[in-house]
Amino acid sequence: MIVTFRKVDEFEGWQKFPAFIEDVIARNSAKRVCEIGAGANPAIGQDVIRKYGLTFRAADQVEGELLKSEMEGTSVYDVCSTAPVPGAPYDLIFSRMTAEHFRDPERAYTNMFQALAPGGLAVHSFATLYALPFLLNRVLPDRVTDFLFDRFSPRDRERHDKFKAYYSHCRGPMESQLQFFRNLGYDIVEYRAYFGHNYYEPKLPLLDLIHRQKTKLLLKAPIAFFVSYATVILRRPLAKQKAA
Repeated sequence: MIVTFRKVDEFEGWQKFPAFIEDVIARNSAKRVCEIGAGANPAIGQDVIRKYGLTFRAADQVEGELLKSEMEGTSVYDVCSTAPVPGAPYDLIFSRMTAEHFRDPERAYTNMFQALAPGGLAVHSFATLYALPFLLNRVLPDRVTDFLFDRFSPRDRERHDKFKAYYSHCRGPMESQLQFFRNLGYDIVEYRAYFGHNYYEPKLPLLDLIHRQKTKLLLKAPIAFFVSYATVILRRPLAKQKAA
């Protein structure tokens, strides 16, 4: 297992994610791929699907979001339900900024584990709870957090709507978080942890400056509790051969 600590500017969970996940697909020769929480903006497009000859399924529990994508091969699916992931098995299952919305992460990660072929990968980029903006998003009423996010991080709600976040088992590489994945049967290949966020800039420049100094200190002496974002790469182990 590889664990690294980096600054938020390197986080692949947003605009960098399509190139990142394409590289994962290429390096692992994945052919059957599923995105959980693909919504209105699937991370890979038809060009990537054709380039690698993929069988790709975009899954999301909100049908209206999938319709916005105009993507072929979509499924309305709630990964936190008892239903299996449609179209399994997969070589790769991934999500981008979706895991923090899992209301039942144990069920979600179990469903994805069972949907992976032996040796298959699960890749997830997510926000973690103990960064202050996400802690507030978790505990404050929706009307308050909607106002705060519109003020400090405005977005196109048609393409990037805001959904309820739980941040359950969305943490930095603390031992309890690592053990959560191990208990479900995964091998942890890599855990990328990121310090910092950009919510104070440019509305609160002094607080942003203090926050950036704190980030510099954490990069020198990492404390997993204070991670703001993470990307985890998990693997379903190869099936063990029975003794003759």
